[in-house]
Parts: sequence; structure tokens; C-alpha cells
Amino acid sequence: MTVPGELIGANADRLAAKVLAPIVAVMIYGTYKFISLGISSDHYLYTYTPVLGGLAAIVGFFVYLHFVSRPRDIRWKNLLISLGFLPYFFSLYVMSFLGVYTIYTGVIPTLAIWSIIMGVFWIAVGYRMLNQFYLITEIVRRHDELAHR
Repeated sequence: MTVPGELIGANADRLAAKVLAPIVAVMIYGTYKFISLGISSDHYLYTYTPVLGGLAAIVGFFVYLHFVSRPRDIRWKNLLISLGFLPYFFSLYVMSFLGVYTIYTGVIPTLAIWSIIMGVFWIAVGYRMLNQFYLITEIVRRHDELAHR
């Protein structure tokens, strides 16, 4: 089985950068929160989850890209599905907690415009991450469909 042309060379590097840039941005935010809030586990959703979740999403993404180039049988297909969920779940965390919850905390206690702007920003970052990874999985799916015809 061959690799899709979009996932070879410079095209693959561009697609990977489009997925990894938002993940790295969230990890930088988590590192900033480590510095400002400390290493206490009281604020784990602001500190540990962005950093470790981003790390898991990056590892899952690279392993996914590595196994896409291999011939797939049932074992590999199940592994690809499970590794593909890591970036999806991380982007859902970014959109739901960093985005929606930040907007909620900016509206409910007092009207904090900066908090609302940051929430909308994190929703946009999470959506971009989700959309770009979906495009990569869609390229692989369409290539597999064409190969089986």
C-alpha cells in the first residue's frame, strides 16, 4: 500500500506544522500557568493537562503519521483509531475547558471582556487543531478508498 502524495515530503511537513502549531501554543500556555500558579495539583486543568495532554497529542499524531505509511491490517487499524483520538480529545479539551469555561467565568461572576476574548481565542485554536487533524485523516481515508477500487 502506498502513502498518499499529500503525506510525503514538504506537503507532509506543512500539514504537520498546521496541526502542531496550536498544540504547541496550548503547551506554552500551560507552561506559563506553571510559572504563574506554581506546581500545585490544585490547578491541574490549567497546568498539567495542557502540557501533558499536548505532549500526548503530539506523540499520538507522530505515531499516527508513522503507521499510516505501513500496510494496515486489523491490528494496525485499531491502533490508528486509538492514537487518532488523542489529538481529537485534546482539541475538545481546549475548546471546552479553555474556551467555553473561560467565557463562562468571564460572564457569570463579573463581566470580564478580556476573559471572554481569551475564551473565544481558545475556541478558535481548538477548532483549528480539530479541523487540521480531521483533514489529515480524511486524506488517508480517501486514499484508502481509491486504493481498494
